[in-house]
This record gives sequence, structure tokens and C-alpha cells, in this order.
Amino acid sequence: MSLTLLTPPSAEPVTLAEAKLRLRIGNDVHDDAINQWIAAARERVERETGRALLAQTWVERRDRWDGDGRLVAFGTQFRLPRPPLIALEAITTYHADGTPSDHDPATFFVDTMADPGRIALKPDTVWPEPGRAVGGIEIRFRAGYGDEPADVPAPLREAILQLVKAMSEGGEALPPVADSLMAPYRRVTL
Repeated sequence: MSLTLLTPPSAEPVTLAEAKLRLRIGNDVHDDAINQWIAAARERVERETGRALLAQTWVERRDRWDGDGRLVAFGTQFRLPRPPLIALEAITTYHADGTPSDHDPATFFVDTMADPGRIALKPDTVWPEPGRAVGGIEIRFRAGYGDEPADVPAPLREAILQLVKAMSEGGEALPPVADSLMAPYRRVTL
């Protein structure tokens, strides 16, 4: 299994102005560094929580549907990584000769309200099986809370600001307050 970011978010959940206000910086001298800290902090929050904050497009490549515990409900549902799920864009399987077959997302139930989002089989259907043994399944999907910074939950935005502040002070450790803000958003797996 591999997960690849195809389209990154078009903005950051925290603006340069918000970060500068938190850091009490009134000039433009450090803008490039602050923008880099914001991006690094967002990536850290996404990594720590396993979530996508702002809308982004991913592709997951798999050998088969089962094998890692994400095929659930007696094999009728498949959980996608990087919640929250906005939309399933495409499912492609590859024949043994490498020829792709696209499968219409409308042939599946797509549950964007579940956490994590999931794909479910419709009655009397089966998962499309690949002919290629390695990387024969590709699932393209959009994930995130939305397109606008205000769509991201306030605790996660605050965690980003806490990380930016720590970076500005030369710290690399996760600030305890940022850790506690992210705690309710971390995915628990058994």
C-alpha cells in the first residue's frame, strides 16, 4: 500500500497575519520563515492526527482490498485513510498487462459522514479485482474539512499556532498544549 498526495491544499489553515500577531511581529522581515513554519506545523498536525486539514487529493495504491484491517462489515465496506472524506473521485484497477479499468464511483455507496470515510458495496456487487498482483488497485479521493481556513476546527488551528510559536523560539518538541489540542482528533486503532 502506498499513499501519494496528488493535489496539496491551496492555502494554509493559519494565515501569515494570524501567525505574526501570535508572534508579535509587526514587520515583513521574517515572512518567508513564518510561512515555512506554518506549512511545517500543518504537516505535523496532519501527521500526528492522521487527518487532512484543508481539501487535498490523494491516491492510494494497493495490491488487494483486504490485508490491513480496513475491509470491514464482513467485507462489504472499505475504510479510507486521511479523514475527513470529502469525495471518492475514482477507482481504477489494472489488468495483468497494465491496462486500466475505471470503475464509476456511483456504483458504490460513499459515506463521507463516517470517521474515517468509507466505501460500501451496493447489493449484489463485489469489489473490482485487479489482474495485476502488485499495485493493481488505485483509489483517488479528496479529503479535508473544506477549502477555507475557517473550515478547520479551531483546536487544530490553535495547535498550528502553538507549533509556529515553538518553532520561532527554536524548539522542535511538540508543545504540551498543542499535543492536548490534537488529542481528540487522533485516530485510535486497535
